[in-house]
Amino acid sequence: MNKTVRMFNKDFNTILTDLPRFSFLDFQEEKPEVRANTLEVKGKDGVLIGASTFAPFNLILRFYYKSIDIKDYKLFYQRLRGLLFRREPFYITHSDMSGKKYAVYCEDISIEIKGDKDAEFEVTFNVYKGYSESLTSTMDVNFLSDNWQFEGGLISDREIKYKHNSKRFEIWNGSFDTIDPLAHKLIIRIKADAPNGFKMTNHMTGQTVIYYEGLKDYQTLTFNGVHPVIGNNRVGANTNHEWIDLVPGFNNIEIDGVGVGDVYAEFEFDFIYR
Repeated sequence: MNKTVRMFNKDFNTILTDLPRFSFLDFQEEKPEVRANTLEVKGKDGVLIGASTFAPFNLILRFYYKSIDIKDYKLFYQRLRGLLFRREPFYITHSDMSGKKYAVYCEDISIEIKGDKDAEFEVTFNVYKGYSESLTSTMDVNFLSDNWQFEGGLISDREIKYKHNSKRFEIWNGSFDTIDPLAHKLIIRIKADAPNGFKMTNHMTGQTVIYYEGLKDYQTLTFNGVHPVIGNNRVGANTNHEWIDLVPGFNNIEIDGVGVGDVYAEFEFDFIYR
């Protein structure tokens, strides 16, 4: 099977390896760089440490190009420059890690000539978020497809789903890290007959979001990150201005309140990997 590399964003979708005589060889992910949050206090040993952050890292892809003549690979190099150096960032996926996508911009292209005409191209991308993401979101939960991979292994026999019609349910986060809506994609959509409002709690973290106003069963309250909206209207003033995180593994979620019924909830997010 031919190995593939695809680049895309909301405006374009290009399979690089569909270019004539251009083939993907291999890849290298540089190791994560931890940026420790430390504070040195006079008179105390060591340092105080807070939550660390992760720096961007490089993704390096190597390609082989079989040129027609010596001018051909130089022209092809110009074509690659036009494709890869863009004003807007984009995603890269490749078949050696088919379940991942990387949010990138291109940093460098280098060429090594092989023989009289052929060449190897090494393309360096900056993964600016500091992590890679699952190729698709939890709205596509066919975990047996090539769109998903699980570095830590999927070993639970418990049901995994992201759309629920009950007040209490579990949401599985297959990431290496906590999904924090301040930093990561997390969209929660809730429908309910809740004349007195409701509260949503993650019992794994102790976090609770309270919506104080009534919610009719035909309305959808959407938490887009930390911003709650109904339709096109922001309704953050009707909440306690809190949010919930999703820790790795199973999260025990409860949606309840006085008179709450007919609850429907769905959780949309990407897994994140170090």
